[in-house]
Amino acid sequence: MDLRSDFDPTLPIEAARTPPTSWYLRPEFHERELASVFGSRWHFAARVEQLTAPGAFVATEVGDQPIVVVRGEEGELRAFHNVCRHHAACVMQGAGTADALVCPYHGWTYGLDGALRTAPAMGRIDGFDRDAMGLPSAAVAAWGPFVFVSLAEQPGDLHAELAPLNSLLEASGWGDLQYYGSGIYELECNWKVYVDNYLDGGYHIAHAHKSLDAELDMADYRTECHDTWCVQLCADSGSDRLEGGAIYAWLHPNFMINRYGPIMDTNLVVPRGHDRCEVRYDYWFREVEGADAEVFIRESLAQTDRIQQEDIALCANVQRGMRSVSYDRGVYAKSETGMYQFHRLLAGDLLTAE
Repeated sequence: MDLRSDFDPTLPIEAARTPPTSWYLRPEFHERELASVFGSRWHFAARVEQLTAPGAFVATEVGDQPIVVVRGEEGELRAFHNVCRHHAACVMQGAGTADALVCPYHGWTYGLDGALRTAPAMGRIDGFDRDAMGLPSAAVAAWGPFVFVSLAEQPGDLHAELAPLNSLLEASGWGDLQYYGSGIYELECNWKVYVDNYLDGGYHIAHAHKSLDAELDMADYRTECHDTWCVQLCADSGSDRLEGGAIYAWLHPNFMINRYGPIMDTNLVVPRGHDRCEVRYDYWFREVEGADAEVFIRESLAQTDRIQQEDIALCANVQRGMRSVSYDRGVYAKSETGMYQFHRLLAGDLLTAE
């Protein structure tokens, strides 16, 4: 697989062509992505509010790698590979609070610092070094209401990367929002199809999302690209739900923050195979109690679901179309600068890993 001939990230967008369908259809390409793209970047792992008390933990995944994030006894955040050193069972499941990390298979127990505490009934083993049998650590950082992890040996400075976005979101009042709930959507498409759809600069909104189109001033829609993220900005057209306009932020490779009016929702796009993915939603609102808040939240979630169902159908349609012998790669519309940035970052990750 020669990435240099598959996709040229050096061209101006008007001369560029999209990656070939092999990037979206071939299982071996998907396996390569898991190691290179998901092994080299910061990835959303949890909400800070899930990890406030000592012993709080969240089990998650980065690509196909099981990870657990914990709040230590002294209040520090830590992240570990969530795999027992005995026979590879995942140690923790879900989220909660625990005094120790206990493997459900044979009871091997690790402290909140990842060190091996007990290995029941193991007896004498030549060369067994207890100090070397702890859970391997991963980099972890909190940013805003989110916790990120990285599997890279030397991850970049997350706060420096996101400083301009942090200023934009702080100015929007995101610190006044409260977490409300979560949801999961399953899609029959490669995870990149969903990200491409998100990053087309609003190109599909007038055609596929009539209700959203009515709330946005599409003449004002614009995309701003930064090193590892981009933001799509748009004014509202007088809607209560989108008062003040919308901020659609994407963080490479698979995390989105949608901030509008008294609402924020986040999307984590999780690959489940070369032709399947799931999108995990978290919902935040300025007001979460009282009759008026209940009505507003119910209507907002219904609108979000309508848009998501429309996108699910679009993405499945694209995945089917990519199997056609008549299509290999496409071109970019002038609005699709965010999508082109995504593809260029993907190419960089993949080439670096060669």
